[in-house]
Amino acid sequence: MGTRIRPVEAPTGDQDLDRLLKDAKEGWWKDTAMFGVIAHQPELLKKIVPVFEAFFGAGRIEPHIFELMRLKTGEINRCAYCATVRTAAVRDKVGPLEAEIFGEIKEGKLSHKEVLAVRLAEQMAGDPNLIPESFFEELHKEFTDAEIVELVFACSVFNFGNKFNITMTLDSASDSQYPTGLSYPLGRVQAA
Repeated sequence: MGTRIRPVEAPTGDQDLDRLLKDAKEGWWKDTAMFGVIAHQPELLKKIVPVFEAFFGAGRIEPHIFELMRLKTGEINRCAYCATVRTAAVRDKVGPLEAEIFGEIKEGKLSHKEVLAVRLAEQMAGDPNLIPESFFEELHKEFTDAEIVELVFACSVFNFGNKFNITMTLDSASDSQYPTGLSYPLGRVQAA
């Protein structure tokens, strides 16, 4: 099974689109498959990339926390692409923590903020109707209202990405550093 819609590749004739695809390939993502498929609707790509950049570069919350959340939603939703592709800028910080978040969340190496963020991702990827008020009380001890909104919004975007990638059966780009031939559904996520 391969990607259901072939990703758009640069050059496209649209300088802004080409820059986004180049940045995905050479910069923070190191793969163009997801953004290349979204590029079939260039205006959507031009709007969603700044959203991802806001999470991973704005500085309100440490970017590696978002990556831990993204990986957890990918595990729960069984997204092979999300289990394979990593945010390059935080890879070194997240790598040693991945074993702590896959399966049962282990608190040993994780800070309390990291644990809460990953638990939020876990609950949002499951059934957010079941998130108790007591959990939000815990979140409020570590995060401001604005930070909680950002965490919830980011996790919503990650869940969108999971569902998009799964539906499109995305495979890593053949010219990226990631393995190709991804298999859906992903049975059990293994740390890369």
